Amino acid sequence: MDQSTTFVTLGTGGGPMQQETRAQPAHLLQVGGMSILIDCGEGAATQMKKAGVDFRNLDHIVLTHHHFDHIGSLFAILGLSMMTQRRDPLTIYGPKGTAQIVEGLAAACDVPNDIGFGVPGQTLPHPRDFVTVQELSPGDVATIGEVTLTCCENTHYRGEADFGTPGHISLSVRFDTSDRSILFTGDTGPCTAVETLAQGVDLLVGEMMDVDLTMSRVKANYPDMPAEREAMIRTHLSDHHLTAEQLGELASRASAKKVVAVHFAPATVTPDTAGTYAARIASVFEGEIHMGEDLGRY
Repeated sequence: MDQSTTFVTLGTGGGPMQQETRAQPAHLLQVGGMSILIDCGEGAATQMKKAGVDFRNLDHIVLTHHHFDHIGSLFAILGLSMMTQRRDPLTIYGPKGTAQIVEGLAAACDVPNDIGFGVPGQTLPHPRDFVTVQELSPGDVATIGEVTLTCCENTHYRGEADFGTPGHISLSVRFDTSDRSILFTGDTGPCTAVETLAQGVDLLVGEMMDVDLTMSRVKANYPDMPAEREAMIRTHLSDHHLTAEQLGELASRASAKKVVAVHFAPATVTPDTAGTYAARIASVFEGEIHMGEDLGRY
C-alpha cells in the first residue's frame, strides 16, 4: 500500500467568527489509507467529505487545545457516529481536559441514544462504547499506525516561564512518517519549545495573525468597547499568536523546508493581500511558502 503523506488544510479560518470563504480550524493528515483529523472546528465533518474522507472512516482525532473554534464539531462527530451505528474504535488525543470534554459530550448523547430510531428493541452504540481518550502531556510520544506523534506545550495560553506549573495547556504537534516530517503549531505565540520540536521538518504548518488589522476591525465593530477589554484582546493577539514575520523566523530557525500559513482572521488574507503576507514571511525565511486555502493539499 502507498504510504505517502499528505497534509490537507480543511479549515484555514481563525475563530471564533465565521467566514464565508474559510472554515473553522481543522486539518487532515493522510498517510496511505489512514486519516488523522487535527483539530475539529465547526463544519469539520463536512470539510472532510469535500476532501474525500467520510467521518465514519475516521479512527483518530488530535486536539491541540480546547478553544471552541477548534473543537466545535466534536459533538457532531460523536453523535453522527452513534446514529450511523459505529462499532469501530475512535481514539481522541488532546491535552488535559480532553477526557472531561468528551465525557460531557457523551453525556449529551444519552437522550438521542435513548430515542434511537423509535423502533422498539433497537439500540444504538453509545459513544462511551467506541471512544477512547488519550490525554497528552508535553514531551509525550504516541504511535498512530505508522505515524509517530510528539508534542510540546506552546504559548497560546501562557508564557514559557509558566510551563510546568498547574493549569490548562495548548499543544504543538509533530508528526513523523516514513516519508515526511510535519510540525503543526496549532495556536501559539513565539515559543522556543516549538522551535526545538520543529527542527528539520519538511513541512511547518503554522498560524499567522495580523494584529493591527484585526484590532482595527474589532474597534470598528465595537466602538464602545471598554479600554481594558480592548487592551486584553490586543495582549492576547500579540502574545499568544504569530505575526507573518514571527512565523517566518520560527521556520528559519527550525530549518524547515516549506511553510503553510493558516488560521487567518476574517478578511485578512485574501487573493489581493496573500502575496503581501507571503513576502513578509519571505523576508526572514528562504524556503517554500504557501498561504493556506481550505481543502489545500500539501
